[in-house]
Amino acid sequence: MMRRFILMVLLLSFIGCQNKDTPLYTAIESIEKSWSTEELKDFAQKPDSIALLDEHFDKAMVFRNQELHSPNDSTLLNYFHSLGIYHEDYMSSIVFASLHKKLNGKPIDIDAQIANIHSIMADEKQRNDKNISRANGYFSKYNVGDTIVIRMPIEKGSAYSHNYPQESNWVYNDSLDLLVIGQILSKHEENDISDKSFEIKVLSKNKDSVKILMEEIHVGDEMKVNLLRNIIENVD
Repeated sequence: MMRRFILMVLLLSFIGCQNKDTPLYTAIESIEKSWSTEELKDFAQKPDSIALLDEHFDKAMVFRNQELHSPNDSTLLNYFHSLGIYHEDYMSSIVFASLHKKLNGKPIDIDAQIANIHSIMADEKQRNDKNISRANGYFSKYNVGDTIVIRMPIEKGSAYSHNYPQESNWVYNDSLDLLVIGQILSKHEENDISDKSFEIKVLSKNKDSVKILMEEIHVGDEMKVNLLRNIIENVD
């Protein structure tokens, strides 16, 4: 029994050493060395979700640019690719989540992190496939010369678009939304078959003072309508 216990301890120690030899640990240690003691303490004391959100457009963005976008050494990039992670946002999320766990004395548990990312990726693929199907439906249904209604939500005086409009919490409301009636002038399909759009001439707007994607667009103007990001309806 004692011999089995000793062997188990040695095995766990070996696995621990193996984990610490990974490019992930190298990246974590490099970040630790580049941050001040105060920065590390501040990062560690925040709840993990807040800590990661705070750094996403700060130090994590710098990290992505330097170590993932055009790295001098592609070891870390290849490591994530071997785990089935290809999006750089997910890569940096794992790195900084692992750093946060390490600073707080928690197990990094890379297997659980990878499983969670793969679950998120599967969910996003499902949402994206549904969105592409909707956009393709618009592209097939409407032709040049047709008149359509583009519905958009409004916030702070400007109409905007959702990445996944049908998957958002947006509740359609004729009195609150921007309704643009336009005539299709041309249809466009880019190299990516999912990137489809209409060029329309604006015939009417129910709220003329509202900007569209922060731009002044009025009756008579032409505008591009991204089929993935907009809700299109028939003219009654």
